[in-house]
Amino acid sequence: MDPKKKIAYALIVLSVLSILAVSLFKSRQKESVTYSRALMGTIVQVTIMEGAEERYDRAAEAAFTEIQRLEEIFSAYKGGSDVSRISKNAGESVQVSPSTIEVLKTAVRVAELSNGAFDPTVGALGNLWGYSGEKGVVPTNEEIAKVLPLVDYRAIEINEAASKAGLKRKGMSLNLGGVAKGYIVNKAVDALKREGVARGIIHAGGDMAVFQEDEKEPFSIGIQHPRKKHLLGRASVYNGAVATSGDYERFFEIGGRRYHHILDPRTGFPAEGTQSATVIAKDPTLADALSTAVFVMGPEAGMELIERLPDVEGVIVDSEGRVTKSSGFKGEIF
Repeated sequence: MDPKKKIAYALIVLSVLSILAVSLFKSRQKESVTYSRALMGTIVQVTIMEGAEERYDRAAEAAFTEIQRLEEIFSAYKGGSDVSRISKNAGESVQVSPSTIEVLKTAVRVAELSNGAFDPTVGALGNLWGYSGEKGVVPTNEEIAKVLPLVDYRAIEINEAASKAGLKRKGMSLNLGGVAKGYIVNKAVDALKREGVARGIIHAGGDMAVFQEDEKEPFSIGIQHPRKKHLLGRASVYNGAVATSGDYERFFEIGGRRYHHILDPRTGFPAEGTQSATVIAKDPTLADALSTAVFVMGPEAGMELIERLPDVEGVIVDSEGRVTKSSGFKGEIF
């Protein structure tokens, strides 16, 4: 049995890595249950608040099973995944799951919206730097210049009718790490709902989804300060997703300069100008990809993109620690 923790229904705090969730309720008689499991390179937390309590364990297990199933499809670290097979067979298309087609379509859409600031073909650069910056070595300008021509989202081929996808040029490499986690979280929410869960939270690193059948009270989602050990502010969300991309989770320093894991596909180096970007949207897949895109685009262009999109809000912290929020942002900045 996975460890679970009963928390008073009045206050629930989920704290893992980049964003926190806090939900305050009037009723102090009810309880929630939080389940945790190591998946997708992070600790995934499933909190169930309303539903048939005798089915809580089964519901959480269904969510974790769905996450494991989809991780096998999307992980660039698993040789048999759709993502790995697409990269290994660059130059031709391969058969993939409908889920991969869905995620690729969202990835290409966000790449187009951001003019390539988000690019799922950044895998070749990831191979140089290490996907999480774990190599701790800065590639040379020559090494990066050699790889940059292999980064181009326009070279992604999608044949939805045949359920095939591929990369046009040999040597290209796919990495859906900036979009697939949001999709997986969304599908895990669907699994909870199928088991009768009426209200809950799924938190996986920088991605979070909250849901409820009614909209009597919003969830209050805490946004982590990128440089300090406290919250930057809170976003009020009834149903939807909150995704944060930041330079403070995975990075190394050389000569006083911070090299983080979020690469600018246009330069081949870690994106500059932003400490963190938080996006609130109804679709967790879109929120995940947009948080990366906005981070790379920078505060001004990133906020312009947020303002153009319906049902999307955001908070951006620039390189100097200045905070901007979108015009429709609901919540508060401290």
